[in-house]
Amino acid sequence: MDPASAIAIATASFSVIKKGFSLSKDVHSMAKDIGKFMDAIDSIHNTHKEEKKKKYGSVSEEALETYAAKKRAEAMQNELRNFLIGTYGMNAWNDVLRIQAQIRKARIAEKERKAKQLKLIAEILIGTIIGLIGFAMLLAFAMYLKG
Repeated sequence: MDPASAIAIATASFSVIKKGFSLSKDVHSMAKDIGKFMDAIDSIHNTHKEEKKKKYGSVSEEALETYAAKKRAEAMQNELRNFLIGTYGMNAWNDVLRIQAQIRKARIAEKERKAKQLKLIAEILIGTIIGLIGFAMLLAFAMYLKG
């Protein structure tokens, strides 16, 4: 996701979160919005790690766009952190980050498990096809010798 799209999603989610805070909603009722916000923030922070699909524009333009998105994301993230700490105590933000890391690790493990499973299925399929071709060739050779 490009920085502009990610910051737009983060800003929209953060607006909903701020409105919820002003209406004294608890974090549990806003978990989905906070999740969207955190995903957009992760996307912004990981933009420089991913291969760019954007092949136009200058390097400076792209760097400034990424930098501006990161700074806006950090400001929103700090405001959310301050709210959580103010509402739930000093460990609240660390708990959120710890849970987020656990979920991220679980998703990565699941993705790796699915990739291994697909590889195994492909190997079995290729082995089966080679076996069938070999059997057909053996059958054809037997018919040739017989007849």
